[in-house]
Amino acid sequence: MNIVNNIEKSFYPEVYSQSLTKSADLSLCLLKKTRLAEYVLVVKDFDSDLDIKTQIANARKSIRQQTSAMWLFKEIGAYIVFVCDELPDLAETQLKIDHTGFHAVIVQGVHLVSKSGTHLFNHSKWLNKSFGGTESIASRLVKCAI
Repeated sequence: MNIVNNIEKSFYPEVYSQSLTKSADLSLCLLKKTRLAEYVLVVKDFDSDLDIKTQIANARKSIRQQTSAMWLFKEIGAYIVFVCDELPDLAETQLKIDHTGFHAVIVQGVHLVSKSGTHLFNHSKWLNKSFGGTESIASRLVKCAI
């Protein structure tokens, strides 16, 4: 079974209640609506020919198109998961997340998961406190990648 299917089975429908139609850019797009916000977890293949900053920007654009997110009216919190054969030589700080809500798609976490089960991630936090279930999302991703 591949890693995308494992991620979908681990998060849908228990954590994310909807699975949106797959697109050419996104291998998986799961949506969760709460009373105050909407969140997505998306999975994309990592492209070793592009820098990570460009890949995050491309993912943000794909999420915006897939969910019709709009700044001020319909903002979406996003966890972006890149699946790769092996982890590239990147540091956590290179996985850029948003520190403000001034985006239609607010990147709350970026994860790189290799097919061998290694995992690198950066997610939003205030001081040493994380919010939005980021710790549980990270641990689920590691478990389902193995």
